[in-house]
Amino acid sequence: MAPHAHPSDLGTEHSAGHGGRGGRGRTAGPVVGIVGVGYMGIATGLAFAHRGRSVVAYDIDRGVRAALRKGRSPYREPGLAELLGRESRRDRFHIVDSLSELARRAECIFLCVSTPPGPGGRVDLRPIRSASRALGAALREVRGFRTVVVKSTVVPGTTDEVIAPILRRTSGRSARTLGVAVNPEFLSEGRMVRDATHPARIVLGASGARAARAVRRAYAGFSAPIVALSPTEAELVKHGSNAFLALKVSYANELSRWTERLGGDVDRVAEAVGADPRIGPEFLRAGPGFGGSCFDKDLRAFRRRAQELGLGSRIADAALGINDDQTRHAVELVQRAGGPLRGREVAVLGLAFKAGTDDVRESRAFPIVEALLAAGARVRVHDPSALANFRREWARRSPRQSARLRFVRTAEAAVTGADLAVLQTDWPEYLRWPSAWSRRMRRPRLVDLRRRVPAPVARRAGLEVFALGRGASGPTPAPRGRRRRA
Repeated sequence: MAPHAHPSDLGTEHSAGHGGRGGRGRTAGPVVGIVGVGYMGIATGLAFAHRGRSVVAYDIDRGVRAALRKGRSPYREPGLAELLGRESRRDRFHIVDSLSELARRAECIFLCVSTPPGPGGRVDLRPIRSASRALGAALREVRGFRTVVVKSTVVPGTTDEVIAPILRRTSGRSARTLGVAVNPEFLSEGRMVRDATHPARIVLGASGARAARAVRRAYAGFSAPIVALSPTEAELVKHGSNAFLALKVSYANELSRWTERLGGDVDRVAEAVGADPRIGPEFLRAGPGFGGSCFDKDLRAFRRRAQELGLGSRIADAALGINDDQTRHAVELVQRAGGPLRGREVAVLGLAFKAGTDDVRESRAFPIVEALLAAGARVRVHDPSALANFRREWARRSPRQSARLRFVRTAEAAVTGADLAVLQTDWPEYLRWPSAWSRRMRRPRLVDLRRRVPAPVARRAGLEVFALGRGASGPTPAPRGRRRRA
């Protein structure tokens, strides 16, 4: 994956009309509206502001609106707070308190509402249905052509069959005064700023020529090519892309079991495989399984939609199955490294689904911690950013709290007295692994599920490392004669 975005990486090119440093920027093109200012909504809105659009944004959550109005990002994401501050100072990113005001001011309105997982793999469309009804009612009050763009992830056919009819019915507008389009997002947490401001391609599925022109005008100044499709084709691109990327991750995870069994390093093998230009190196990094808000949810929704259409989805089946297998394999590696876990102290380091974010949705830390507790271990967990989110979600998932699970505020507290540590998320502070941490453990032993603690660091700290996907030389041995603190 590309490195995390930094404000200096946002590029030097500007659309015509950008204001000077710290001043109010003149804007060009249509006013852009953002409905739903979550991770995707704020990144989308700020990207348009960065390219010279005037952006008005609304979220149903008053707390989110209040934070953004003060220039504070509610989300941890590299470069996001800096971009928010910059575009707010340039007077190009505005928070409004009603959909009526947004509908009056914005010509091109992007629906960025969450589409959480529902029962049986279905997508829960209640949030986007509700937002569409409310937006449609607001559009009744304004004059002039408006274009509503579905940015939220929905299964193929949803915009034409569900969202567009709601918008037209509640707004009282026909295709003459209301355009509907689909413009899926392709953002990765940890690099959302870069992905939003410098997209690789812009997929556009419009219901008509006027709607397509409106969205193209909104994207004026972006250098990415625009791929014009139908709304359903655009929705299929989003799900097809995520299914393929999840399959690449799963393929690398299967390779990791081969290298452990036969001897070798999965990163060396994956690098050579990815050097083939027909394959490419992206998403070929093995770990304990994929997590986050997209892959698991979208694969299950894709599979459910395939069933409804009378189709099979072996790709989704395979990726989901391999992901579950890989998480079980990670737990087995922990058990092999630590021996019988009953009564043992285990530190789990990293709870976010990946470094650079506080997002714990579908994090592999949940099944790993659950398995460790089921094996009788006493578990301490730490994360520099996601501890509070993990604790809230754990309480929701496991109402009967275990006395053998502790949430601690520092990594040093997590490893003190531990028989074993597990690196689940590769935050930089863990990779430095000071010798003091090893001395505080009963036995300085680490299961590195990301293969990220450097061998020189481990040797200097007297740390035995068992790495997922590496089987040639076994654990990195601790130097002899090192005194260990009980």
